[in-house]
Amino acid sequence: PRQRRGIDIEALAREKLQLPNAAVPSGTAPAPLRIFITLDMPRASLQLLTDQASRAGAVLVLRGLKSQSMRETVATVGELIGNRNVAWVIDPEAFTRFAVRQAPTFVLTLNDATGSDTEGSCGSGCVTPAGYASVAGDVSLDYALEAIMRRRPEATPRAEPILKRLRGS
Repeated sequence: PRQRRGIDIEALAREKLQLPNAAVPSGTAPAPLRIFITLDMPRASLQLLTDQASRAGAVLVLRGLKSQSMRETVATVGELIGNRNVAWVIDPEAFTRFAVRQAPTFVLTLNDATGSDTEGSCGSGCVTPAGYASVAGDVSLDYALEAIMRRRPEATPRAEPILKRLRGS
């Protein structure tokens, strides 16, 4: 019987299936703003969020592969991003760390650390709610940031510069 093989990442890299700006550069601080999405969301919503992520410097976060295919995921994300400078990652653990239950969800970290709670007060690998603010729903990024600032005024110093970039001011 023939065994099913896993995804050969090296083969994909050799075939140059990488996208420009397709991932967060290693060695850099994590982006303070993440937009958790699914590629099954309505196309218009994905296009708007991708455009706004590009202008705001946000990272798009996917839970996993589209149809269990790296090739299909890369093609779909490439089509979505086009020529825009947008960072994106596949990070299923981030959905758990930030208690993301639906997409889109907008998460703004309130400090430069990832906020991992290694002391165990909320379990291994999670982020305490004090370390981030989030808004879920099919809304624009500027609406989400304004809602975050209303709910968590201490987020204002992190959110305002992102809003300025987003609005081109």
